[in-house]
Amino acid sequence: MRPINYFYDNPSSGKGHFPQRFCTFLFGLVRVVFGALFRYKAYDKEQLENIPEGSGYILAGNHSSYLDPVFVMAVMRPRPIRYISKEEFLKITPPLTRAAAWCGVFPVKRNTADMSAVKRAVRMLKRGEPVGIFPEGTRMRQKGQESTYHEGIALIAHLAKAPVVPLYIDGASRIFPEGSWIFRFPKVTVRFGVPLSITDAQFASVGKDERYKVFTEEVMKQVYALGGR
Repeated sequence: MRPINYFYDNPSSGKGHFPQRFCTFLFGLVRVVFGALFRYKAYDKEQLENIPEGSGYILAGNHSSYLDPVFVMAVMRPRPIRYISKEEFLKITPPLTRAAAWCGVFPVKRNTADMSAVKRAVRMLKRGEPVGIFPEGTRMRQKGQESTYHEGIALIAHLAKAPVVPLYIDGASRIFPEGSWIFRFPKVTVRFGVPLSITDAQFASVGKDERYKVFTEEVMKQVYALGGR
């Protein structure tokens, strides 16, 4: 059996890619089951057609449910998405770690300058693979919950020279509401916004020390705007 790092460090598609039989099966099942339960769909998905094929880009979204990346990866199929996940989540059980790795997920150590995760993301983007990131860093499930945006997304975008596509996942937070023990089956929608680049004039004119912060805040402003916030 191949070591986990094999899946972290090799492409999920294209030349030299690792097999994705499990991922194909899983998301075939997701399309059937989630499609029936949550009637999920993507709006404005045609916006992604503005991004040249073969070029990597970052998908930056809100985060309110553990199922968020599943919905995004489902609407983006058959193109694989590499998602960054907190290391402790991937260490819950060995089967979960391997299943996530088979689907292209890779870990990041939270609250640290995890340059190994940054370098992996940059390599993926330069290979033309999309990378999914939640800049909020944790699930935002309550109104008024204080959030801190991680500027690592700006660093990765800068090093990889990759655009960032804002997206908003609407409805996933209502599947298992805070304080409830009952699952619900709301309609889930994924909305995509206009790509942003850290080299755009509005950011290039900002001082170097503040550029990452300003860029990250603008990305999240666009994310929330997609959700009417």
